[in-house]
Amino acid sequence: MNEEIFQKFLDGELNEEELDEETRQSLEIYVKTIHLMKVRFEYKPGKNLEDRVFSKLHRKRRIFSQLAIAISAAVVLLFVMTNVIFEKKPSLPSEQVTVSEVFDYLSLVKLVGDGF
Repeated sequence: MNEEIFQKFLDGELNEEELDEETRQSLEIYVKTIHLMKVRFEYKPGKNLEDRVFSKLHRKRRIFSQLAIAISAAVVLLFVMTNVIFEKKPSLPSEQVTVSEVFDYLSLVKLVGDGF
């Protein structure tokens, strides 16, 4: 096959009658190849293949959603457990004695002490 003749035919410079036998055979192979590639790109899957592909996609989505639910449940459980365990107990008001209370106590002791 002569590449130049083939290219000229594809460009429209030559007619099919002007081609030699070897180039015509190459042209037939070329046309069949183009037709097969066209059929390949126009392929539409059957119902069974479509169902299998969609079932795999749904399974992956289902696993992802189950994993997300499990992780969120674990986070909530951990949050609740840490709040229950480390719950702050209300502290009683501190019983620090003020200076005036000490002086009141001392004066009371003096009064009791004076009687004896």
